[in-house]
Amino acid sequence: MSTFDPTRRQLLKAAAWLPLASACGRLAFAGDGSAAKPAQASLVVHPERLGRTVSDSLTGFSYETQQLENPAFFSADNHALVRLFRELSPRGVLRIGGNSSDYTVWTAYRGEVPTQRTHKGGPQRPVMLKPEALHALAGFLRATGWKLVFGVNLKIGVPTMAVELAQAVRQIVGDDLIAIQIGNEANNYEADYAAFDKAWSPYAKVIRDVGVPIAGPDTGANTDWVIEYAKRHGEENIFLSRHYYKEAAPRGSIADLLAGDAGFYAEVEQAMQAADASHLPFRLTEANSYYLGGRDGVSNVFASALWGADFMLAMAQRGVAGIHFHGGTLDSIEASLGRTADASTTATDQAARRDAVTSRYSAIAGDVALGFQPRPLYYGMRLAQSFAGAQMLNADLGAAGANLTAYVARRGHALLVALINKDAGRDVAVSLSGLRGGRKGRLMRLSAPALDSRNGVVFENGIDPARAGHSVTVDAHGRCSVVLPRGSAALMHLDRFV
Repeated sequence: MSTFDPTRRQLLKAAAWLPLASACGRLAFAGDGSAAKPAQASLVVHPERLGRTVSDSLTGFSYETQQLENPAFFSADNHALVRLFRELSPRGVLRIGGNSSDYTVWTAYRGEVPTQRTHKGGPQRPVMLKPEALHALAGFLRATGWKLVFGVNLKIGVPTMAVELAQAVRQIVGDDLIAIQIGNEANNYEADYAAFDKAWSPYAKVIRDVGVPIAGPDTGANTDWVIEYAKRHGEENIFLSRHYYKEAAPRGSIADLLAGDAGFYAEVEQAMQAADASHLPFRLTEANSYYLGGRDGVSNVFASALWGADFMLAMAQRGVAGIHFHGGTLDSIEASLGRTADASTTATDQAARRDAVTSRYSAIAGDVALGFQPRPLYYGMRLAQSFAGAQMLNADLGAAGANLTAYVARRGHALLVALINKDAGRDVAVSLSGLRGGRKGRLMRLSAPALDSRNGVVFENGIDPARAGHSVTVDAHGRCSVVLPRGSAALMHLDRFV
């Protein structure tokens, strides 16, 4: 069992977490005294209808280049952060970039570097990237088993510095480098795609000429750029990419976050058509709930865990190869936005102090001085990561009007089912059918006292899945039932399904 327990629009509060003794073939529910019956939902699994295979590198993080100004952050000696990365995924991908990448100066470069103009909403000073930071980063990658995507400065207009930095990254990091990306969200400073392509092409040529792989376009919110980029440069790239945030932080709320984003899902399907036609993976190299650093009380509470799990699995179902959740220290994110961080706190509790120095949407809280701890989003990522390498299956969900999502996949001879009840007011009883009769497995729950809880998050997914959670049994007719309390999720693992 994993635990995390350190001591506008209206914030929606869920009812207290309802302890549940789970069983298949019957409902066992310990309620809160409410007379309301759970909504009666159904999930029909179709094992013969195969979907996409989930990438082994589904899980990723994104950090600002400025985070490298302290070489001790991404270092093999940062044992707490190494452990959290390794426990999340054995094959994750770390992206270094963000706003500060377009203000980064490679200190080993001896050519002329023009002064970059600062602007409202962006970094107010250049990031001085030193070779020792790359050597420390290489050690961190080896310690975690993760790979790297690295962004170079397009905005400065100096391809020779970019190619020297790209070569240095390749030489120091070696085979752990997947690709170099050129520029960050150039849609914010180039007039249109044609202007971006004109600025980008000289960089791409010199970097490719020295044998360093590239990927892109790393645009903020322009799927049309991804499609055009794929047409022009698909053969030259390792993968296609763009970013995603649901909205700006001031407009964020728990209700809005958990409502989903059908419009973006449709855009992803368009991007995947371009990726499939180019025979390239498609990655969301920077993503999170709300841009401008996330919304306090939304991006860093339990609702973000349910959103994160649902978002990752919705993306995986559509073929997205990786989702890189942006985060890091409060100082690094606020500086990238042209703001001064205020991490002051009167708290004496170590966990609260770690939280104070961390950006609001980061899945991992802390810094080198205070240490690190998982936030609620981290546990949602862990649930979704359980699907890495599995093949999605089609299933018909009847949600009975509840804010419920479900995902089904097959890994080897086992069946995986994720049930996510994002409803703030209704418990849901899900009747599953189409399963193999008599099979047994485990049901592992993701829960917290309420949707706006910062603490008390529990994910019953221990190191040994055979012992985690609660035992479940499918009846002879291939059916079982699970009750999901409002604002909770569950992961079912059925053995010997095939």
